[in-house]
Amino acid sequence: MSFTKKIVLIATILIVPALGIAAQRQCVIIDAFTQWNCPPCASWNPQERSVLNAMGRDTVISIKTHVSWPVPDNDAFHHYNVTECNQRRNYYSVNSVPQGFADGVTNFGQSTTTLRNTIRTRYATPSPCTIDDLVALTLTPTTVQVSGTVTAEESMSNSNLYAVLIRDEVSYTSPPGSNGETYFPDIFCDAAPNFSAGTPITPSPGSPYDFSITLGRDASWDVANLSVVVFVQNNSTREILQGAWSHVSQDYAFSTTNDNPAQLMVSPAGGEQGYIIQLSNEGLQDDIYTVSLTGDWPTGWAHSVEESGGTSNPDQISVSLASGESTFLIIRANPNGNPGHARFGLNVQSTGNELIEVGYNWRLMAGLDVLVIDADGGNTYETYYEQAFDAIDTQMNIVWGWWDTSLDDVDYSLFDGVDILVWFTGDLFQETLTPIDQINIQDYLDAGGKLLLTGQGIGFDMRNDQLFTDYLHARYIRPFPIGTSVSGISGTWADGAAVSIVGGEGANNQNRQSSIELRSSEATMIMNYDQLYNDSTQGAGLSVNSGTYKAIYLAFGLEAVSSTATRASFLESCLNWLYGITATPEAPAVMPTEFSLMQNYPNPFNPETTIPFALPVRSNVKLSVYDLLGREVATLAEGSFEAGTHTVSWDASNLSSGVYFYRLDAQGAQQNFNSTRKIVLMK
Repeated sequence: MSFTKKIVLIATILIVPALGIAAQRQCVIIDAFTQWNCPPCASWNPQERSVLNAMGRDTVISIKTHVSWPVPDNDAFHHYNVTECNQRRNYYSVNSVPQGFADGVTNFGQSTTTLRNTIRTRYATPSPCTIDDLVALTLTPTTVQVSGTVTAEESMSNSNLYAVLIRDEVSYTSPPGSNGETYFPDIFCDAAPNFSAGTPITPSPGSPYDFSITLGRDASWDVANLSVVVFVQNNSTREILQGAWSHVSQDYAFSTTNDNPAQLMVSPAGGEQGYIIQLSNEGLQDDIYTVSLTGDWPTGWAHSVEESGGTSNPDQISVSLASGESTFLIIRANPNGNPGHARFGLNVQSTGNELIEVGYNWRLMAGLDVLVIDADGGNTYETYYEQAFDAIDTQMNIVWGWWDTSLDDVDYSLFDGVDILVWFTGDLFQETLTPIDQINIQDYLDAGGKLLLTGQGIGFDMRNDQLFTDYLHARYIRPFPIGTSVSGISGTWADGAAVSIVGGEGANNQNRQSSIELRSSEATMIMNYDQLYNDSTQGAGLSVNSGTYKAIYLAFGLEAVSSTATRASFLESCLNWLYGITATPEAPAVMPTEFSLMQNYPNPFNPETTIPFALPVRSNVKLSVYDLLGREVATLAEGSFEAGTHTVSWDASNLSSGVYFYRLDAQGAQQNFNSTRKIVLMK
């Protein structure tokens, strides 16, 4: 008897699937209601999003319907489609937010545990149908065409088909409403034919229901940020029986893959550098892409772009791809032995839809004289330094580039061959320089390097660090936010400098600039704040000339100097002091009629001297110093000089006593001139 019961039980279990619901649930649908002036919504929405993101759209997708209250009624997402937003709210009798329903039958309140468990339960619940072959296409700039098939596993009654368009996400830089939210996902935009009754359907086994539905959209919405949700709902019980979703596809769409370094330092003689981009046609139509290589290229550099296996061009190529096809784009850049800082980019644009394009930017540096380290934590203060360097480029004729620490760490190898290191830290007041950064700088200075370090938070952060105390010989006194202007100290190389660090054309970011004093006589105070503290002068900047290295430390951010011209002029003064040279034309009573290199004065000297030379015409000039073995030990001036008499000052404190030679090479108006004189350094 018991044996017979077991057989009957097994048979019953085996035939149940054939008689009941057999389809796997494709996607749980969350109907959620919110509003951007609702404080509880701002608290709940991130928790809800965390659960949904963790479970993924393969399991669950939400439709966030925005309502008109609490006041004011200014939620833009509600005003996308006021009628259908209200239809859906009334469908569920929603009279408070936030609120949400899983598959129409479970109000999960504001509990992540209930939400998570409900989704799991619903996903495990079989469905009487499937939604197959779901496709969503952009039909026109303002419409989306949705098609698919509802396949029934059993006869279905009181079933209604809904198709809904959502924007995947919208972000604001500042809250658009009063609750503080700036991120809004899965925003309801449109439903067809409505959001309260849907389209009645009666599919049955063997008789699927094919549908084609048109949804409306705003032409300004990015198609790549749109999805369509389709579901079958019993309007009597409000249970959603099956759900599915799809991204909105486009006739014309493409993707690119870029694994190239955004910034790179190479040797001028390092040869060709290659950048590879994968381009894939993800649209439904064949397409032709315009690929443009743009940039600011140093003199003598070679550059080109090509499709893999195609012909290279320095500026632009066309690439044809069938739907689903991929190719590789290759960018080549070669310094050809020339120093420089190349800032270049690649732009890819669809011909089928010219609104679809993507761009990348890179920087390639070689043979820099000055390396600027952008350590501002991802801010954009480098633009203020870029303005200053561009302004002084014609006077100083230096090659400079900048390295962004938010993209890549700083390696000591970057300093190879660099004359001067300029390092700025922006608003940071913690980890302004990492321990590794500090060790690298100390090694650079020990090797005879030259440093300009500037930042408002450095003093506080590094007050006990060896770089600050033993190399800069600085002592941090206090934060000094009332210090709004700075002046050079009489008798120092900064004498005459006067800068405002508030407002104007500067970064206007100073709120924790430091007051400093000297720790030892190894350093010289060069700048003070114009404002006093308890009737006492407050130090703002110092310089160190150890005989091995030279350093300038500014206890404020140079980016804050309020005048663009003053910022450039002061930066030039800093670089000139670090180089140990100044080159300024004098105004003679009579213009020179011939080239001439005059004797330096004083001679012998210790450690500074002045070298005069005369040019009858505008000339390209190089003034260099050599030791007795003919090795170049210093380049004092290089670049284009106007006709006239000029003087160059040289600080030879880093060299030992002895006899040296200085040589002038000049070319101008088809005339060549060179001359050499002896100079004696006596310490």
